Amino acid sequence: MLKLDLTQLSERELADAIAQHCAALGTLTNLSVHKPADQTGYAVALITMSTADESEQVLTALGDSKFGSTVVLRLEQESRPIPVSLQLLADTDLNVHMYDFRSCVSRLPDEQPAAAARDEGRRDPIDILLVEDDPADVRMTREALRVADIPCHLHVVGDGMDAVSFLCRTRQFNDAPKPDLILLDLNLPKFGGHEVLGEIKSNEFLKDIPVVVLTCSKSASDMRKSYMMRADRFMTKAMGLEAYAEQIKSIAALAL
Repeated sequence: MLKLDLTQLSERELADAIAQHCAALGTLTNLSVHKPADQTGYAVALITMSTADESEQVLTALGDSKFGSTVVLRLEQESRPIPVSLQLLADTDLNVHMYDFRSCVSRLPDEQPAAAARDEGRRDPIDILLVEDDPADVRMTREALRVADIPCHLHVVGDGMDAVSFLCRTRQFNDAPKPDLILLDLNLPKFGGHEVLGEIKSNEFLKDIPVVVLTCSKSASDMRKSYMMRADRFMTKAMGLEAYAEQIKSIAALAL
């Protein structure tokens, strides 16, 4: 396993160490590492290998869970200090916890009552995950939901890595609900919108969530790719609050 001091190493140094370890298990095709600035003893890595067998080996050796074709590795620093090291050692100073996504989803306390309430026609608040890195667009979406009178709890993440963390309920999102609806921008830092969409729709426990690609892009290729990856809708953001509110109302109908 890896012996690393998460309080001292940068994302780049963590990525180099993890990549070195994965190289012994196969061919690494994609690696993203996220180390929250306010949680220096915690990091998340998304690892994609060239074959399913290699991914299973990485999952057995390092991972917490599989998110579609991607292995999720969650690292938590033990309280006692350790020296900065990038060596691969037999022992470990990291707690790498096994993560059972299915049990986590099934234990949502209000998921079944909320669904039953909607079946009875009551407008209980829905949980919406907005994946958007532009603060102005976040504010506009909040206001559009208010104008459209959509009862909801809006959860906002600013990049694709945090979207994965939210959906996998890693440490900073360990109480996150399973969203009723996902609004997904395409141009995201750390993990692009199409990559997030692909992982959602290939995951047995997420693929039923309606995903609306809500973007400024008018590209036909972006639209084709989104629908090929099973987006429920592709919409270019409307200009003006009233028009945007009407657009949001039609989107929310997917969850309501």
